[in-house]
Amino acid sequence: MAITPEDTKFLEQIDKLEPRAHCLRAQIVSMIVKDGKILVAHANDWQNGYNCSRIGCVRDMYQVPSGQRREVCYGICAEQWCLALAAKKGISVEGATLYCTKHPCRVCAGMIAVAGIKRVVYQEGYPEVLPNYNILEDSGIIVEMAPSTVFKSPKVSKNHTI
Repeated sequence: MAITPEDTKFLEQIDKLEPRAHCLRAQIVSMIVKDGKILVAHANDWQNGYNCSRIGCVRDMYQVPSGQRREVCYGICAEQWCLALAAKKGISVEGATLYCTKHPCRVCAGMIAVAGIKRVVYQEGYPEVLPNYNILEDSGIIVEMAPSTVFKSPKVSKNHTI
């Protein structure tokens, strides 16, 4: 499946939202779309009450390398935010497409597969992918890399993981 003009429209929207992500380490946005309608969209962000701008990045304080010890963080991945918001609102994401500025991490890939997402369109790779265990493709999910759009901000961090 090729990237369509409709895909580009949604990719432009996530590129516009990406600079608004609150994470101090990486700015990532995800959006779930079904039948041409945006169901949910969110950036990676901290949980309410744990504002990293005030308390500091816990992962930086403990010098945790990117992609490791994910539990040492108050942040939630953009994909997890979207899936949680859809569940909270009673919105089925079965058969939907998930757009994201970075390839989903392994934890998010598992959640995407269980949620019934049928297609993932991402813009940049994820450095810690385990090559022998591709949960998305092994689950029959179509995975496509798309280019950044003209709306990609040069101010966005090049970090790929929290």
